[in-house]
Formats: sequence, structure tokens, C-alpha cells
Amino acid sequence: MTMVSIIIPVYNAEKYIEECLDSLLAQTYPDFEIICVDDGSEDRSLEILRRYENQDGRITVLTQKNQYAGVARNTGMERATGKYLLFLDADDFFCEDMLEQALHEAENKQTEILVFDAYIYDEVRKEVKTGSWTALLADLFGDGVKTAADVADVLYQFTTPSPWNKLFLREHVEKNKLQFQEIKRANDLFFTYAALSCADRIGIFRKKLLYYRIGNAQSLQGSVEDTPAVFALAVYALQDFLKGRKLWETFRTAFQEMAAELCVKNLSKMKSERAYLYLMEKLGIDVLPHLEMDRQDKRLEESVRKKEKIVVYGAGMLASVFVRTLLIKFGYECGGLLIAVSSRGNNVSQIYGVTVQEMKEIPDGQRGNLVVIVVSDVTVQKEIEAVLRTGCFTNILKLGFQEMLGLIAYGVEAGAEAAG
Repeated sequence: MTMVSIIIPVYNAEKYIEECLDSLLAQTYPDFEIICVDDGSEDRSLEILRRYENQDGRITVLTQKNQYAGVARNTGMERATGKYLLFLDADDFFCEDMLEQALHEAENKQTEILVFDAYIYDEVRKEVKTGSWTALLADLFGDGVKTAADVADVLYQFTTPSPWNKLFLREHVEKNKLQFQEIKRANDLFFTYAALSCADRIGIFRKKLLYYRIGNAQSLQGSVEDTPAVFALAVYALQDFLKGRKLWETFRTAFQEMAAELCVKNLSKMKSERAYLYLMEKLGIDVLPHLEMDRQDKRLEESVRKKEKIVVYGAGMLASVFVRTLLIKFGYECGGLLIAVSSRGNNVSQIYGVTVQEMKEIPDGQRGNLVVIVVSDVTVQKEIEAVLRTGCFTNILKLGFQEMLGLIAYGVEAGAEAAG
């Protein structure tokens, strides 16, 4: 039996596929097969793949009409013979000891899923980023081999749904009849998180073994407005899987936080106001009720309804969505908002026309205004609240991803009532 089957969906990747395959053929561990599935490429990708197939017997090239990466991965899985499955992207490249190290860890720990870390390679800047990021939040998972239930509250938070930094035991995948979804984007979320949800032996490896490329304009991650709500199909499928396996109550907390974050992140990617408002409507009318989330603290809804002046504490992605929603859904003017941070540092000077300033610069006369701490981490929220209260701020609310989703639902509901 081949030790590992490497499955690579390929679509218009002529610019990167040679670097990808060269870094695999240079691996220090030789017992692998590479199954490349050309997904109807319109460039020279298939020609390049055929050349590599003729040069190395470990490479197999399959073709299909353009049906996106999920279908391509399923096609590759049908031909896989390895003990383990590794799903890689055609625009990434890999450390020469990736397979040797990952397989050694998986065999030693007898894992069904091994999650390892990765570098970020910025295509625009041509530089490698080595810091910690969501590919693997090792401290959230902890040490040792664990069951899914052992990390129930963070199962969907300690790693991304991307499959490219995970070594899957093929027996585990086949036993649970797991397949990638046949959708354009987010087709990996169901597969990865379903596999994790029913795993009895999950392990992590803190070493970075591959280079994940960002800034590739051709990547589907770079264009989302043509299918803004398709990610919800992945979330629904995972929810149905958990309920069907009687795992819903075990993983409900992690699931709802993951789903809320995914909703807000997708909303943040909508560049046009039209797409932004469309996705807001979908989230408020369809997604929130489906996910069985309770509407959070109603005090913020009441304050927004009255258009109270708000000091927004935070300048990240979540704060940007909050500010934009207040402006285009609730009719706020820029003058009714103020964005504050502890230190401007690398923060932007404005968000959608609203000035960002340091908290210490806020005039005493505005310290009685409502302050909304817009930060997703609950521990950080509490730390910020404690500091604010020592600075004579008393009217404080906290907003995370689920609260943001609840506010969106309220905005959609209020808009429907006004229209009616």
C-alpha cells in the first residue's frame, strides 16, 4: 500500500503548478502518489501536468469539466490507494521534509487526523510570514492526542476548515462516508469539520510544513461577490451531519461561534453596497434562524434604534462590519460615531469615513456615551472593559460575532417592518 495519496485540484494554475509539483517530487520521503485533477483549465495547466505525469510514475492526471475543487477532490479520492490522504492546493509549495515529518507524527500518535502548521507566502510582497495564525492555534488545542469531545468547545476554532494542513487517515474518511461538497466556495468546510467531529484520535504538530500562498488574484478566495451566500450551504450541511450523528448538543457552542464568525467574515468581503445589503438580508432572514442562535443583548438594538451616539472600541474586521452596518442599514451619520483604540499604532486613520482616535483623546463630555467593545475574544473584552471603567466610562456593551449577527437580524427585521 502506498503510504500517502496527495490529491491536488488544478484550475488555471500554470503560473504555480510547476513549483508545487517540484517541491513534492523533492520530498525526503518517497512513498507517495500524486493525483492531479484538472478541473477544466483554460490555460496550459493540463499540458504541464501531462509532462510531469510522463516524467514520474507517481503522478496521475485526471480530467473533468469545470466543477470546482470539491468535485475534483472527490474524483481524486476515488483513485486514492494511500493509507493517508493529503489534499493540497496547486498554488502552494512545501517544505522538503513535509511528508517525512507529518507521517512520522501520524504513525507515532496513531492519529485519524493530524493538523500541522504552515507559513504564509505573500505573492504580492514576495515574502514569507512566520507568525502565528489560524491554520493552527496550538495553545487552543493543547498537547496530546484527543477525541473531538475532548475539545468540543473549540473544535472549529483551533484550525481553519482548509484541508491542506491536515493528514487524514483514509480509513477514517471512508468509514464515515465523507465527501467534499459540490459548491463553488467553502466546499472544504463540511468535509474537514465533519471529519474532525467524528474523530477519536486528533493530533497536532506545531511545526510549519508548507507555504500557503496569499495574494493570488485567480484564487476563488479572491472573488466572492458572485456567490456571496454559498458558504451557508456548507454550514447547513455540517449542522445536519451533527444532528444526524447525535452530536449537535456536544458541538453546538463551537458550531454557532464558528458559523457566526464565518457569516461576519463573508459580509466583510462584500465590496459593493448592493452585495453587502443582499448578504445582510440573507443572513437575517435565512441563516440566523436556521442556526438556532438566540438573539443576544437587546440593549444594543434599542440604542441603535434611538440612534444614540456610539463610541466603537476596536478597529479590526468585526469593528469595520459593525460601523458599515450602522451607516448603511441603520442610517447613522459619521458624526454619530467615534472609533477608539488604545493606541493608533498601525491602525487605520478612518473606517468608512469615521475617524479613529486613541481612547485617551476622547473629550470628557463624550465619556457618558455608549461604548461598544467590538472584539471577538471574550477574555480581551473583559480586560478592555476593566480598563474603560477605570477611565470613567460606565455605559459599556460588548459585541462579538454572534451579537453582530443578532444585530444584523434586527436590522433586517426592522427594515421589513418599516417597508410593511
